[in-house]
Amino acid sequence: MPNLVNISIDNKKIQAPEGANLLQVAKDNGIAIPHLCYHKKLTPTGACRLCVVKIKDMRGLIASCTVKVEEGMEVTAFDNELEEARKYLLDYLLAEHDESYDGSYHDEFRELIFKYGLDKKENRRFPSIWKELGYPKDETSPVLTYDAAKCIKCFRCIKACDEVQGKNVLSFTNRGIVSYIIGGFDKWGESECDGCGECIQL
Repeated sequence: MPNLVNISIDNKKIQAPEGANLLQVAKDNGIAIPHLCYHKKLTPTGACRLCVVKIKDMRGLIASCTVKVEEGMEVTAFDNELEEARKYLLDYLLAEHDESYDGSYHDEFRELIFKYGLDKKENRRFPSIWKELGYPKDETSPVLTYDAAKCIKCFRCIKACDEVQGKNVLSFTNRGIVSYIIGGFDKWGESECDGCGECIQL
């Protein structure tokens, strides 16, 4: 049984297993730090950076999903600087994103957009550029459609395929804002994807 350590998050005193994931500990104790790339079934990547926190005696803003809790850790999860950083990151992601939504699926990104007031265009810093980027839409798979203009590059589908199913079918191609996910060497329908659906469950 792991040792329990004492930490604080926004002055709330918490006991947690030593080495536990800080973001998950916060979540388990009713502190909802925003995040997109983290899932408890997967190894953390720190890709979205939304879960940034401040930790006493550590420099800068730190992705909480990459931190293991230690005795005496003092964490700030919410203040003006952290919330502004999250809003900036969401705004940047939104510029590359097709906002259309038909209500047929749970959209965590959309929920955060509304939470931070970015559904109103006057609150945004970055212009929408997703159409200019020419993202592909892959409909070659018999079980799913991949629309790169809807992808936020969170890595969850890739990691689900690799770590949960052990199939290693998915990967990114290109770099930066023009990167998108492919199956195998190109099209999902021409890959070794067997349609298990794990990538869309997480």
